[in-house]
This record gives sequence, C-alpha cells and structure tokens, in this order.
Amino acid sequence: MKYTLSADRFRTWLAVFLLALVVLGSFWKLEILRRNDNEGNSRASARSEPDYYVEKFSFIRLPNNGKANYLITGDRLTHHPVNDDFEIKQPRINSFDANKAPLNIRADRAIVEQKNMVMTPSREHDQIHLQGNVQAERPETANSTYMKLQSEYLLMLPDENKMKTDQAVSLITSSSEIHAIGMIADNSTQQIQLLSKVRASFSKAGNGTRPKS
Repeated sequence: MKYTLSADRFRTWLAVFLLALVVLGSFWKLEILRRNDNEGNSRASARSEPDYYVEKFSFIRLPNNGKANYLITGDRLTHHPVNDDFEIKQPRINSFDANKAPLNIRADRAIVEQKNMVMTPSREHDQIHLQGNVQAERPETANSTYMKLQSEYLLMLPDENKMKTDQAVSLITSSSEIHAIGMIADNSTQQIQLLSKVRASFSKAGNGTRPKS
C-alpha cells in the first residue's frame, strides 16, 4: 500500500516536530540552569565552611621592619574562607619591644581580620577582636608601673600599636583602680584615654605592692 503525505499533513507534522524541538530545548535549558544553580549552591555551602584548622598553634607576627612584635598562641585556630578571617580559641598574645614593657593578653576567643586589599570593602590594616574575659597585663619595670586591664571586648590594632573598646573597662595599677566605659590605649606612648563614666579609687602610692584582682 502506498502512503502519500499531503501538503496539509506535512505542514502539521512539521509544526509538531518544531514544537517538540522547542519543548526539548526549554527542558534542556532549565536542566542546565538547575545544575548550575546546584553547583553554585554547593560551592557557596562549601566555602562557608572552615577550610582548615590548627590545634595548639603558635606564630610570630612581623611588622614592616621585620622584627618580631607579637607571639600569638591558642588552643585552636580555624580559618573561615568567606571573610578570610581566623578564629582563635583561648588566644594568648605576648608583645615584644626592646624599648617598652612587654604586654601579655588573653581572652576566651579572638577573631583576626587580616589586611586584604582585594576584598570589598578592603582592609588596610590587621585587626584582632578579643572577646570574653579579656585581660591585658603589663609587668612593672624600671620605666613603667604594673597595670592590668579587664574588659569583655578589646580591639587590637597591631600596625598602629593601639587598643580600643567601647565597652566597660577596668584598669588596675599598683596604686589605683579605675572603671570606665570606652577606652583608647596607645602602647607606643603608653597613654590611655578613658571615654565616659570614669570612676576611680586610689590607695597610698609608693608601697610597691600589686593590688588584688
């Protein structure tokens, strides 16, 4: 039996064929978009997770002059790639300067924001955010008196050799105890500026003893 395809039937089948191509193309495009979206979500999820950590670590920070100025140790250091930050549990920071008294700092937690000019917004300087039971102690030397600083938050700016906080802070020396809200300390000049609600009590100076804390 000979089958003859009329012009009308040819046009009908051609339209069906073209419609099938359009439908298949749309499904293919949606599948590509779905795969790309899943891959993007997977990469974002993976990037939001820490990419490495170090237990019981220690490292020395070097300033531009190449001389060691901070020894930083801690129980655990974790790197977060999203913001290129380091989280430190139980950080201990010891400063080194031949011309100044050493400064020993400890806290429950620290977030280290490294200098990074590629990020948006860029970071022009290193910043160390100390959080929880922050204590900074400077021993008595021939050129400086004993001092202990206590707060729940302290921002360290190593490049500027400064420390700041906008929270409650206590300063204890061999002859005084001072409480305030907010502080700016310059370790280079060993000057401290207390910002508000300052309360102070003084004991007899010159006894050379360290107050209890």
